[in-house]
Amino acid sequence: MADILYDTRSKNLNAPKVVILTHGDADGLVSAMVVKTFEELEDKNKSFLIMSSMDVTLEQTDKIFDYICKYTSLGSKDRVYILDRPIPSMDWLKMRYLAYTNIINIDHHLTNNPTLYKDECCCDDIYFFWDDKVSAAFLTLKWFEPLVEKGENYKKMYEKLYPLVEATSCWDIFSWKTLGTSQEDILLKKRALAINSAEKILGTEAFYKAINKNLNSSTYIKDLFNYFFCLDEAYEIKIKNYFDFAKRTIYELNHKSYKIGVAYGIDGDYQSIISDKIFQDKKSNYDILAFLNPYGTVSFRSKNEADVSEIAKKLGEVVGFSGGGHKNAAGCRICDKEEIKNKILEIFENSLEKI
Repeated sequence: MADILYDTRSKNLNAPKVVILTHGDADGLVSAMVVKTFEELEDKNKSFLIMSSMDVTLEQTDKIFDYICKYTSLGSKDRVYILDRPIPSMDWLKMRYLAYTNIINIDHHLTNNPTLYKDECCCDDIYFFWDDKVSAAFLTLKWFEPLVEKGENYKKMYEKLYPLVEATSCWDIFSWKTLGTSQEDILLKKRALAINSAEKILGTEAFYKAINKNLNSSTYIKDLFNYFFCLDEAYEIKIKNYFDFAKRTIYELNHKSYKIGVAYGIDGDYQSIISDKIFQDKKSNYDILAFLNPYGTVSFRSKNEADVSEIAKKLGEVVGFSGGGHKNAAGCRICDKEEIKNKILEIFENSLEKI
């Protein structure tokens, strides 16, 4: 369902609780780390539950909050952060489990624009901090910027985390491709690509552990990126293999005026960089890439003016699931994971009976 990255609820049952649900990519994980860091600076006695999931559909979000509210009582002294992903569905929110809890949604996806929720009375207690032009990590750090005026410890932490957030932002919104040739831009580009490498090689839990390690060290940023730089070579080998596989197996579809390349079997962690390489390949000339995933979802990438957030949203509605995202990067669920699992089990059982 979701990964539990950090859980201290049992240490002090009377302490204010901070619940964080975040997207499981680098942007979401850095966002979660920023929240935890500043919340602890405000009060070291707070307890935390930090969960992440790569599945950002409303269905999955509702299930996660079902779990959270089943095992955690939340009141007015507690806070819930929803980072780099949508809030629960309107039907779930209307059950009022979080009616008396401070809820903060920090996000940058087009299809999670706060105006979509403005007429829903169940959202009175949710504060939206939204901007589609920057990353969730950058927005999260900006959320805590007012604390800089409260004390030197906040200012030092803000300045320490800024290089990591800046590099994460460059990767997440692909602005590293527009950087110049100055020494500063070269270093920023190198760091942005290293964050991507580290996230993919390490995976969710190990990446989150790495960005929290030695946070109080004066050489935190230097040590962290030196470690990430070491992972680049392994990542490049994987990219080459996936790119070669994609070129051999991709097939073409036409949708309205768009030329779509459809690929299957590309790990979700590598779809962004593979799509970038395919778009740069002049022989392919695709407007949109659709990556079909074995767990029942499809991920879209596009170039120029092709808006895949609308395609993902409408496709999700047609098949009965939610969908959306950014203009040039979006996704949706097209079938239930349980259906896939049951079909595999059925084939397996039938095959065993024939042996």
